[in-house]
Parts: sequence; structure tokens; C-alpha cells
Amino acid sequence: MNHTINTLALAVASAVCLMNTAWADDQPAALEIAPVTVTGEKMNRSLEKTQSSVAVVTEQQLREKADHNLIDVFARTPGVYNQSGNENWGIRGVPVSGFDDQGPATLNGAISVYVDGAQQPNRALTLSPVGLWDTEQVEVLLGPQSTTQGRNSLAGAVVITTRNPTFEPTFSAQTNIGNYGEHGVAVAGGGSIIDDKVAGRIAIDTQDGDGYIRNTTNNDDANPHRTSNYRGKLLITPNDDIDVLLTYAHNEHRQGDNSITRIGDKVQYYKIASNTKAYDNLNQDTVSAKIDWRLNDAWTLTNMTSYTHSGYTARKDFDQTATANNVILREQNGDMFSQELRLAYQNDTVRSFGGLYLGNTTNSFHDRLLFNNVQRGAAKGDVDINNAAVFGEVNWDFAPNWTLITGLRYDYETNDTDIKQDDFSSPSKAKKTFNAFLPKVGVDYQFMPDQYVGFMVQKGYRGGGVNVRAGGGHVAYDPEYTTNYELSYRGSFLEKSLRARANLYYTDWKDQQVSVLDPTGNFFLVYNAGRSDIKGLEVSVEKDFGEQFTLNVGGAVTDSKYKEFNTGDGNDRSGQPFLYSPKYKMSVGGTYRWNDRLTLNTDLTYQSTAPSDFEFDAAGNVSKVRRSDNYVLTNFSTEYKVTKNVAVSGYLKNAFGKEYVTSNRIGDIIDVGAPRTFGLVLRYDM
Repeated sequence: MNHTINTLALAVASAVCLMNTAWADDQPAALEIAPVTVTGEKMNRSLEKTQSSVAVVTEQQLREKADHNLIDVFARTPGVYNQSGNENWGIRGVPVSGFDDQGPATLNGAISVYVDGAQQPNRALTLSPVGLWDTEQVEVLLGPQSTTQGRNSLAGAVVITTRNPTFEPTFSAQTNIGNYGEHGVAVAGGGSIIDDKVAGRIAIDTQDGDGYIRNTTNNDDANPHRTSNYRGKLLITPNDDIDVLLTYAHNEHRQGDNSITRIGDKVQYYKIASNTKAYDNLNQDTVSAKIDWRLNDAWTLTNMTSYTHSGYTARKDFDQTATANNVILREQNGDMFSQELRLAYQNDTVRSFGGLYLGNTTNSFHDRLLFNNVQRGAAKGDVDINNAAVFGEVNWDFAPNWTLITGLRYDYETNDTDIKQDDFSSPSKAKKTFNAFLPKVGVDYQFMPDQYVGFMVQKGYRGGGVNVRAGGGHVAYDPEYTTNYELSYRGSFLEKSLRARANLYYTDWKDQQVSVLDPTGNFFLVYNAGRSDIKGLEVSVEKDFGEQFTLNVGGAVTDSKYKEFNTGDGNDRSGQPFLYSPKYKMSVGGTYRWNDRLTLNTDLTYQSTAPSDFEFDAAGNVSKVRRSDNYVLTNFSTEYKVTKNVAVSGYLKNAFGKEYVTSNRIGDIIDVGAPRTFGLVLRYDM
């Protein structure tokens, strides 16, 4: 407790010190803030006119806060929880993969992530840390986005936009080193290829590290990792009305074992005892084409086409001990294709769009279980999902300061699953068809200059399918639905130097997809056996004290609860909170800029405990809730511009070396947060 108080005091003192420095100027100049545009809802809006609860991180903020990947952004975003290694994260208490335990082969998720308009495979969201080198903006949209984004957006969406080519020459390069063997090199640049007609850009980022977990059996690093991202973009402008953007991205990520060992009640921080050299390996290639055609001043036609191929292999220690030699080998190959055509219209009082969507997602998987190098069983199969939708939205300024927002999506989906072999249960073949109407309706009111309130009701949806986990008894299940009621406030004061946002919501979740034991208790099935609700509040405030200092404060309360959830083996989770969902999260940060050369940044994040597992008594009632630790983390970063083009920066994360458990599940293998990490970066910008 004293350590937590000391940590809070040090962080607050740092912020106060920065504030005092910023206030030292007698007449501080106002900071010029570039307008922030939210693009993730497919209708460009200013941040103040966006009702949805959204956290937007710009390129400048990514650099000031030393955000290297999406995990760094999630760590301080209220309403979003995460764990080290990206294996489990969620929005408003809902995990990225949902609550149905289908393992890495599943194609269904609860949150979508898009990079340059291309949706990322589910496995990439729980494995690859999604690097942010050469990124222009990150938008984290909290709450259902099904009307706009469709399947896999039940709880929210993350939209990442990387830098596009320009006709002016640009070049950036950096190299970095850190503890635990971290080192990397990144370059990005481009310019005109044909004057005013064709421009290109290339970005490359490679990162290596030993990881902070030690395998005491093999006497080596348990979680070495290597990530490589390559991206090329081509911008073609044949005339003033047409923009064509072509993108190719290649990503490679390899990592080891991210768990650690507990002996009795003693957590063995950053140690694991395993006789298997575990790894996960993901390779991914994406090609996309976006065409914007401005038909006239009012109408714009947009075409977005993307294709992604991913290959995943893994070797896992099935027994997770140093005594037995039981290994799981996994192999998966997936393809994602999507085609979207959108027509947008805008005049003085109406902003709208309508579109058509076609998508196809496939995955073939092959899991093998080996005992002492002898195969004891295997499971393999194929999943083919076809998705079609028609959707649209209208924003109508029907009276002075009033806007009516209406949207509708009709979603049609077929899921064809063929489990050719499963030695742990039985083969299965099923084809399911789903359809859903997904409306949203809301109103927005500007009651004073720069002051907005709004109310929105919208439906969330995730399609059904067939459980693909090995030994999972491959029974088909139906879609799940949410209805979300949300009240929003956005406002700015003091010549927009003080900006505030708040979202109060209630989500009713029906036909919830959950994993339950079959009546024999031998394996898990997925059923629509749950009903839940989520109540919450998200608040963010940002204040500029002149040009030099910016202070930001954010907080979230997430109260999630199963109203009905019987696990099928007599155990009842009704009335219990969601697994992994912390009730409280808060962040405080300050950025100080001095003479355009020196930047100092500090962030403090608090997250409360969250359920990790349930223990039941003989009557099937919850007798004990196993919880993760609460924690306070403090991060520091700084950058000094040696010259106009050269900068040196450093970062210190978890500055006080807080040790904490992030997943306190039953058994001897658990997850913990990252220890203190630090690094230096040398950067050149042309």
C-alpha cells in the first residue's frame, strides 16, 4: 500500500512540476491544435462532433509518448484492458475474441482492427503486437460498430491509418536499443515518381528482443521475439477528381512462451519451467486498393478492395511442465477478401452514405498432439465464411443546432465448417446461415458554442458458427446480439484549450455465445447460453497551458455482469462479473515542450482487479473468485532535438518495477505484467 501511495505521489509531483514550469510564463501563448478527424465510422467527422466514445492518438502523440505498438496505446486508454504480449485485450469488458473458447483457429471475434482499411485476421489480434512505425493516427472506438463495420465489431473497432505518399520528398530513419536485448531499425520515406500524378512511400521496421521471461529448465530465454513489418504505398492521381491508393504490406512475427510459473502461492516472476522450446509464428501479406472518385461537389464514390493471406504455425508445451514431454503442433492457413463500394452525399444540411459489402474468409487448420514424439491424436478441418451486406447512414441537420442520425445494415452470412478429423471428439460437418437487421438512431444537440450532447441507440451483432476447438464437440451455435444505449457529451472551453468528453452507456446482451461443458463434462461446447448487461462511464479531459504544457486525465467505470449463465455441468455464473474485465481504470499524463527542442512526458495508469477464474462449491455456486492484481504503473519518456533533423529520445516504462499478476487462473501457469523496461532511440527526419 505504501509503495502504491509513493508511486502516486511521485507521478503527481512530476505532473505538478511540469505544470509549474508551464505556468512560469507571464503570458502563455495558446497552443495551436490541428483539427482531429475521426474516420473509423466511414463518415469523416471532427472529434467534437463524434458521438461515439473514441480515443484518438495522433502521430505527434505517438512520438511524444513513445508508443511503439498498439499495446502501448491500450495501456492508458480508459475502457480498454490489455495484457503484456497482446494475448488478451478487450473493450468495455469484452475480450477481443469474445467469450466463446474456440482457440486460435476461430474466425469470429468481438472487436475488429483495420490497418489502412484492411481488416486484420483474428490470430493477428491476439499474437502480433501491431507495430506503429510510420503511423498517422490510431482510433479506438468503444462500443458496438456493427451497423458500420459489420461482423466482428460487437464491442468496438480499432482503426489504424499509416502515412500516405506525398509529392514532397520525405525520409525518416531510426535505430533503437533497450534492456532485455531489445534492438531495432526502421526507415520510411518517399515522394514524387511522376510530378503531380504518381507518388510512392516505403516503410520498414524490424524489432528483436530476448524477452524478460527465463526458462529455468532449458536455461534460456523463454520468450525471444522478432517482428518485421514492410509496407509500400502508391498514390495515383490521374486528375483532380480521382485518387487511387495501392498498398502492399508484409508482416512477420515470432515469439516464445509468455506465461510464468507459480509454485504453491509463490509467483515465480519472469520464470517458467518447461522442457519445450515453444513458439508462435505468424506471416501475413495484405494487398489493398482504395479509389476515391469525386463525382461533383456533393457526391463521392469510394471503392475499397483488400486481400490478406496469413500463415500460422506454433509449438506448445501441452503439459506445461519439465517432467512430461507432451507437445501440441499447430498449423493454419487463412485468406480474407473484402470488397466494399460506398456512395457518399453531402450538402449544407445532409451528410450520408450508402454501400454494398462482399467478404469471404477461409481458414484451414491442423492440430497434432505428441507424447514423447509419438502422435496421439490430431484435429483438422476447414472453415469458409461468406458475408454480404447493404448498409447506410444519414446525418440530417433538421433544425438549427439539431442533428438526426440514422443508420441501417442488413447483414447476411453463411458459415460452412468441415471438421475432417478430430481424434479427441468426433468429425463434424455443418453449414449455417444467418441474417440480421442492425439499426442505429440518435440525435445530437449543440446547446452552446462548442458544447454538444447526444443520445444514440444501436444494435450490435456477431454471427454464429461451429466450434472449431480440438475436442470441442463441434456443435453449431447461433448469433448473439447487443442493444446499446449511450448518452454523450463533448465540449471545449477557454478558446478550446480545455477539451472534455464523456460517454454514459448501458448494453443489454442477449443470446450470448459462451463456452459450456457438455453433460459428460469431457469437453467444451459453444452455446447461446448467456445473457448479460454492461453499464459504464468513460471520461477524458485535456488541458493546454500555453504552448508548452498539456495535461490529460481519463477514467472509466465498467460494470459488467452475467445475468444468466449456467455452464451445463451444474455450475452457475449468474450474477458474476465478466472474466478479465476490470471495473475501474484511470490515467493521468502530462507533456512539456521546451523551445521546440526538449519534450518531457509522464503517464500514470491505474487499473483495478479483474476476475480471472471461478471456483465452485458442491452445489454449483461460485465459492471463490480468483482475481488479477490491481496496479499503478508510471511511464516516462523524453526527446531532445540535437539538430533540426536529428533527435535522441528515451523511455522508461513501469518505472518503479511493479510486479503484478494479470491472469490468476487455476493451476500453476499464470500471466504477469511486464517488468521495468527502458530504451534509447536515435532518429533522423529529413
